[in-house]
Amino acid sequence: MSGHAPVRLLVNPAAGRGRALRRLDAARHALARVGPFDMVTTEASGDEERLATAAAQDGVQTLAVLGGDGTISRVAAALVRAGSPTALAIFGAGTGNDLAKSLGAPVFDFRTMADRILAHSTRVIDVGAINDHVFVNAVGVGFDVAVLERTVRARWLRGDALYAVTALGQLFRYDGFSAQLLAADHATSDRAATPSPQGDPGASTRAFPSASRWLTIVVANGRWFGGAFCIAPDAQLDDGTLDLVAIGDASPLRRARLFGGAPWGHHVREAEVHYDQRARLTLQFAQPPMYQADGELHRATTRELHIHVLPRALTVTV
Repeated sequence: MSGHAPVRLLVNPAAGRGRALRRLDAARHALARVGPFDMVTTEASGDEERLATAAAQDGVQTLAVLGGDGTISRVAAALVRAGSPTALAIFGAGTGNDLAKSLGAPVFDFRTMADRILAHSTRVIDVGAINDHVFVNAVGVGFDVAVLERTVRARWLRGDALYAVTALGQLFRYDGFSAQLLAADHATSDRAATPSPQGDPGASTRAFPSASRWLTIVVANGRWFGGAFCIAPDAQLDDGTLDLVAIGDASPLRRARLFGGAPWGHHVREAEVHYDQRARLTLQFAQPPMYQADGELHRATTRELHIHVLPRALTVTV
C-alpha cells in the first residue's frame, strides 16, 4: 500500500440534497482521530464506481463513504466486483439510509464510526444481484417504482418522510401490475410456494402462488426500505438468502391496512402478502419492466429479472 493512506474518505457532495457537503468538516475531523487518510470527491454520476475501484486497487483498508443510499450502493457494487477486502464505512448523509438501519451502525455519529474504524470492527455481509446489477439492500417492482418516480419532484420533503408521504399520495392511485414469480431453490419459510404438479416441493423451477395483479414485489437483503418501512422483518444480512415480499393487489381499505402496518413489519401477516426467503428467483413480465435497486430507478433490457444472493461478498464497518 505504498504511497496510500490506510483510510480514504469518498465524498458525494450532492448526496442528501447537499447534506453531505454540510457534514464534510465533521467527517474529516472524526477521521483525523484515526490517523492518516486521504480524500476523493465525486464530480459526476458514476464517479463512485471508478473511485471505489481505485481504492481497492490501491489496497485501501477502509473506504469511508459520505453519501446516501445510491452512493453507498454504487461503491459497494464496485468493491464486490473487484473482490476487494476493503471495508466500507458509512458516514450517513442521505435521505433513506436503509442499509445503515439494517446494519445497526451509528452512521450519523461520525466520531463513533471513526472509533469503529480504528478498532477494525467489521462484518462480512451478503449482497444481491439483479441481472448484472449488484445491490446491497433491496430491489423492487411495481408500487415502489411509481413512488420513486415521484419523489424527485417532492422538493419540500426530506429524510424518512420523503418516501412515506409520497407513497401515501400514490396509495390509492396505483393500478397494480402483472408478473409471474419462479423459484429456483427451496423456500425456507412456512409461507413457501405450493408443490409442483409432480408433487416435488423442491422442484428446480416452479411457479409461486400467483395473484391476478400485484401491488408490489420487493426482494430484500436488509430489513428496511424507503426510510421508514420494515419491509422484510425477518431479513438477515448474512444468512445466504434474500427475503421475497410479494404483495397482491388489494382494495383501497386493504391497501390502507397494508400500508399502515409496514413501518412495523406487520404487513407480512396479511393475506395478500407472500413472504419467504430465497437464494435465487426469477420474475417474468410481458414487457421489460422498470425496477428500483437501492432506491435508484433502472429499465430492464429483457422481460425477465433474475435475482440471486452473493453470500458474504462485502466487508462493512459496524
